[in-house]
Amino acid sequence: MSDLRYLMAVDPSLTCSGWALLSIREGEVLAVGKIKSAPPSVPLATRLERLQASITKVLNNLALGAVDVLVCESPTTMKDPHNAIKVEQVRGLFESTGRSRGVVVPGRVNPRSVQFEVMGLTGKQVARTAVKAAAVRTVQYLYGPTLRRLGLAATEEELKRHQDIVDAMLIGRFAVLRIQGALESQQPLESIFDTQNKQQRSSWRVRSCAV
Repeated sequence: MSDLRYLMAVDPSLTCSGWALLSIREGEVLAVGKIKSAPPSVPLATRLERLQASITKVLNNLALGAVDVLVCESPTTMKDPHNAIKVEQVRGLFESTGRSRGVVVPGRVNPRSVQFEVMGLTGKQVARTAVKAAAVRTVQYLYGPTLRRLGLAATEEELKRHQDIVDAMLIGRFAVLRIQGALESQQPLESIFDTQNKQQRSSWRVRSCAV
C-alpha cells in the first residue's frame, strides 16, 4: 500500500457529482470536475446508464488503477428516503466502476467528520446554509492558489457556483490525511474508513477560517 498514488474524492448526487483528484503523498489537489446527470424528465434507468458511461470516461481520462483510491461521501440523513436511495445508486456506480478498474475502494467518508476535522465545526449540527458557507471559506483558505492554477476563480461567489467541487475537495482533504496516517502506522485502509468506528479527534484538524 505504500506505493499508492492518487485519491479520487467524490460528492455523489443524481443531479451533479463533484470530484477532486489529490496526490496521496503530498496531499495536493491535481484536478477537479463535475459529472452532470440527464434531467429528471429522462427515465431513471436511462439517467443512471448515461451517468455510468460518464463516470467510466472520467476514470479512463484520469487513468486510475490499482495504485489509486476512490472514496465517496457517505449518506447523511434519511429525510427523503426516495432521494437517498437514488443517491446511493449513484454512489454505487462510482464505487463499482472504480473496483472494476482495480481501484482501491476502502470505504466512505462521514460528512460530519469532514465538518469537524477539516472545517472546525464543533458542537451541535448547524444549518445546511452555514455548513456550505464554511466549506467555501475553508477551501479558499486551503486551496486558493491551487484553484487559480486549475483555472477556477477563488472568490466566494464563484465557489458557490461550484459547491459540488468544494465539497469533494474537503472530502479529499480529510481522506488523504486519514490515508497518510494509515500508511505511517501500517493500518489497513478499510479500518480507517469504517463508519461504525467512533471517529477519532486528532491533532491535525484544520481550523475553520470563518469570521
